[in-house]
Formats: sequence, C-alpha cells, structure tokens
Amino acid sequence: MSQWRELRLRHAQPPMDGLITFDGKVVEIFGFNDVHSIRMPVDLLTEVTVSFKSGLLSQPALTFKGGKGTLGYNRAIEPPEEQQPEIENFVAAVNAAIQEKA
Repeated sequence: MSQWRELRLRHAQPPMDGLITFDGKVVEIFGFNDVHSIRMPVDLLTEVTVSFKSGLLSQPALTFKGGKGTLGYNRAIEPPEEQQPEIENFVAAVNAAIQEKA
C-alpha cells in the first residue's frame, strides 16, 4: 500500500482549498485556510470515514478517528457530487493501510 495518493478539495473561496496526501504510512493535510499542516501516521488512526450528508443538522465531512490516545481530525468539506467516488477511494486506501497495521 505504498502508492502515493492526493486528494484536492476545492472550495468556492480559494483560501479554503485543501490538499490531503497519503503515502501508504502517513496522511498529511495542507491548506483549508490553516497556517500549519497536519501529519497522522496510520499507526495512530483507527478508521477514516466520509459523510456526504448535508442538511440542517449535518454537513459533509471527512473524519480521521484517532486511537492510542490521539484525538484524530475532522474536516468539513464541500465536494461536488462528481468527486465523491475519488474521496471514497482515498478513504478506502487509508482504511486498508490501517487494517494492515492492526
């Protein structure tokens, strides 16, 4: 599971754009109007989920669930419908790496 993956999430406001990368061992998150990046080794994750639900009480989001005493990471997203399969494939790749380490 060493294939390099990039997930570019564009936003209507360009400063809110983000890039999430995965090299098979570490997930890195850049942008999203934040001044620092986030690094999460798969050894410290228990699962990655994505929700595309949108409504009064819900917003599409990527959730990196932490384990071993870590908090994980949650990111609200606004992907176009045609990008949903790409996001699901990215999530599946990270989850496969997490399961390999388990």
